Amino acid sequence: MNTKEEIKQVFEDYHQTQFGGWPWSRYDQVHDRGKGSFAKHADGTEEVKPKE
Repeated sequence: MNTKEEIKQVFEDYHQTQFGGWPWSRYDQVHDRGKGSFAKHADGTEEVKPKE
């Protein structure tokens, strides 16, 4: 995207498809507070911080 026309086209594409859409039912997707601190890594492993 280098020209104004290309940027305009990207905005139009986004407004039509939202780049594939949002896969969740809510736009304010959050994690359960009871879960505590955690990290989900790219390889699928999850690291959970013990509750103090």
